[in-house]
Amino acid sequence: MGDITENFSRKEFSCRCGCGKQDIDERLVNRLQLVRDIVGIPIKVNSGCRCISHNTKSGGASESYHLLGLASDWCLEGEDGDSLLEKLCTKLINNWSGGFHFYPEKTLPNGIIQHPFCHCDIGRRRRW
Repeated sequence: MGDITENFSRKEFSCRCGCGKQDIDERLVNRLQLVRDIVGIPIKVNSGCRCISHNTKSGGASESYHLLGLASDWCLEGEDGDSLLEKLCTKLINNWSGGFHFYPEKTLPNGIIQHPFCHCDIGRRRRW
């Protein structure tokens, strides 16, 4: 069980470099909890808070909302998670008040397949 919402804990949103940064905004987590409640399957947080160093190494924008704990990159777990994520994002994109983008599956230059994921934040409304 989570320590922020029913299904999300602060640790899931902590910086992946291990620095301990985990100041995620609870308004974002509450929105993701609503999405989780609707789809009925777990959401896997790929990236939440980022320190400046990790954001730079991740190729994040210099003014990324991840630095402020206002953004999350996530995917859906389970066998049908990838196809369900694309359908879900198609529905959410017009209704999300902050930043929102669906990243489809792609093969990286090193041959690794990057599964689809969604970026959402509670900053100003924008799409890219």
